[in-house]
Amino acid sequence: MKQLIKYFNYSLITIFAICIILAVYGLITNKSASIPASWLIIPAGAYICFFIAKKLNQLESIHMTVCEYRRISACMCILLFTAQLITAIFADFTPINDLSHVCTGAKNIILGNDISQNLPDYQPDYFEIYPNNHMLFILIYLLYKIEFVFTGNMSDFLPTAINLIGLNVSYILLCRCAEMTHKPPKAFVCAVRGMLFTPLITYTSFFYTDSMAMPLVMISAYLYLKYKKSEKISILIMCSAFIGIAYKMKGSSLVLLIAIIIEMALNNPKIKDFFAVILPCFISVKIISETALKMLHISHETIKEKAFPLIHWIMMSADGKGGYNRDDFLFTHSLCGNEKVSADFERLTQKLSNQGFFGFLIHIVDKIAYTWENCAFMAGYYYNESFSSGIFYITTFFCHFTLLFSIFMGIKKCKDKTFLFRLCLFGLIIFLLIWETRCRYLVSFFPLFLLI
Repeated sequence: MKQLIKYFNYSLITIFAICIILAVYGLITNKSASIPASWLIIPAGAYICFFIAKKLNQLESIHMTVCEYRRISACMCILLFTAQLITAIFADFTPINDLSHVCTGAKNIILGNDISQNLPDYQPDYFEIYPNNHMLFILIYLLYKIEFVFTGNMSDFLPTAINLIGLNVSYILLCRCAEMTHKPPKAFVCAVRGMLFTPLITYTSFFYTDSMAMPLVMISAYLYLKYKKSEKISILIMCSAFIGIAYKMKGSSLVLLIAIIIEMALNNPKIKDFFAVILPCFISVKIISETALKMLHISHETIKEKAFPLIHWIMMSADGKGGYNRDDFLFTHSLCGNEKVSADFERLTQKLSNQGFFGFLIHIVDKIAYTWENCAFMAGYYYNESFSSGIFYITTFFCHFTLLFSIFMGIKKCKDKTFLFRLCLFGLIIFLLIWETRCRYLVSFFPLFLLI
């Protein structure tokens, strides 16, 4: 087991170091026009971040009791919540893109209008195409409905409030998971990293799947750690159920389930444990899916006919930077039923053939850089350009380097307590190499990575 973890650490640190190097490269090439001598300034800043990160990790040697850690982390939670509250109050946010479509659909149903009213002309069947946003729809619909019943209006106050609470709960759970995994000094280092994770503040008003999935992922991880200590099957069942909810909120959450199964498999579990970690997840997914279809008045036949197949996102991400491609969307949208799978597979094959081996390698380099280079996690794009300032980039790169250093120390010490979190980091990196990618797709998992 220890030897396996050691080899895994070597693989992970190599892949993650490559991600950071390519992120620095992407930042240089994108900022070269706006930052004089960026080929010197940005690498130097990266080195300084790494040096400070190394010093931060030396705090692991300080003396701190559990009670002291709990008092300090409680104060940090209050401080973070205050900053989140101030940001949410003064943020000027209007839902855009997919979030706008989900909000519009929820309002239409509450007002008794056709669900496609005010949706874009090219996406009148948005909810049939994207069942991956059904969980978010259910949540926003319920929040809008509550406000509408009591006030006769529908605003973004309740979704923003729930999102803010979810982000703060995520940090609280980060602190609790750190206490369960590490000694108090190391847990304190994890808590400090969490305070520097900018989306906990910059995403307070952006109540989309990335931030909404974060507390669900963290609750699932926390319950699994509780299960490891107590070995109570009921806790594992709850963990699995929450993973199912998280998956319906953000599909990448399934990485956590796979990581748990792998870790359990390495510890010779009983067959009932595998059932307990898989079946409740499947049941949660099924219940949410059926509930959403009834609320949206969509039949299974319609979903089968119009929903995009999984291979669409693999095909769409197989060239360029690996992000959203409107031409690929329109291509799949123009097809019907089972035609989508075969046509998307043929288009994927054609893309790979056109690129060739070296062209595909260049695509992978561009895709990694695109995923990791925007250290503001696109917060500026969504509602506040000041969130794209240099301070957010520096802070996040600092988090990246503390994470890299922690993985490096894990190689030396052969730690296995954070194996689950390292599996999640490795899994998400691989997932985003295969799937459509954007930097914000890292957000829901990042608090787990800060526990490494």
